[in-house]
Amino acid sequence: MSTDDTTDAPADESTTSTDADGRAERSQVESEAQETPPSTVLQVDGLDAGYETGQVLFDVDVDVREGELVSLLGRNGAGKSTTLRALMGADEPTVLDGDVRYRGTSIRDWQPYKRANAGIALVPEKRRCFPRLSVVENVRLAINHATDPMALDDVLALFPELDDMRQKHARNMSGGEQQMLAIARALAANPDLMLLDEPFEGLAPYIVRRIEDIIADINAEQGITVFFVEQNVAAALAIADRHYVLDEGRIVDTVTSDRLREDDEFRQTYLGV
Repeated sequence: MSTDDTTDAPADESTTSTDADGRAERSQVESEAQETPPSTVLQVDGLDAGYETGQVLFDVDVDVREGELVSLLGRNGAGKSTTLRALMGADEPTVLDGDVRYRGTSIRDWQPYKRANAGIALVPEKRRCFPRLSVVENVRLAINHATDPMALDDVLALFPELDDMRQKHARNMSGGEQQMLAIARALAANPDLMLLDEPFEGLAPYIVRRIEDIIADINAEQGITVFFVEQNVAAALAIADRHYVLDEGRIVDTVTSDRLREDDEFRQTYLGV
């Protein structure tokens, strides 16, 4: 599957900040980290959000601790992508109430670039790579606009498939290859927290397994805290420590993988599987 050639840039990416600005954001987050327990990386309290057509999220609470790999599961239309967009400060949805804290610092009113500078990276839905740029050019672009980036060779060393196609244009890559590239772009920023929007969507089963391995390795080997939204319950069970379940814009429960596997009634009621 090829990326739409009309897509020239990720929707919420900004290149207006300087390295000094980015260092200031990370410094602010570090200096205020004592406001919540040291283990808390992402804390969402009573988040309400919506669009002109109506409210989508209602009193959403999420807590992701240092080093965790956590999923947000829900049916199509439950509000999963809206949740991630609210966490990254996108123009839409509008946050109506509640707070988003990153390492103890309230970031509710921060622009997306400021959140990125502070150490949060987003892998958006549908990948959104630059279609006319090569693998190297896509990753270099992310490096050039990061505060404390990884080196290009270090990034590509984690993705042997991409390393073997450095000059290939994104528009000529398969869906799985594009997803790897989207993750590589986010990883290039050397984040502390990575957010992924439906990373397994539309991928063949063997590619899903490869993306599972990549995300698990980023968490375990690179020490990056991961929070992802997904409909693919099996893939989430394969890698996540625990799972928030979202239904009609509300968190209905937080469950372990063991409970999610064993409780057929719960899965059928809220996830349809």
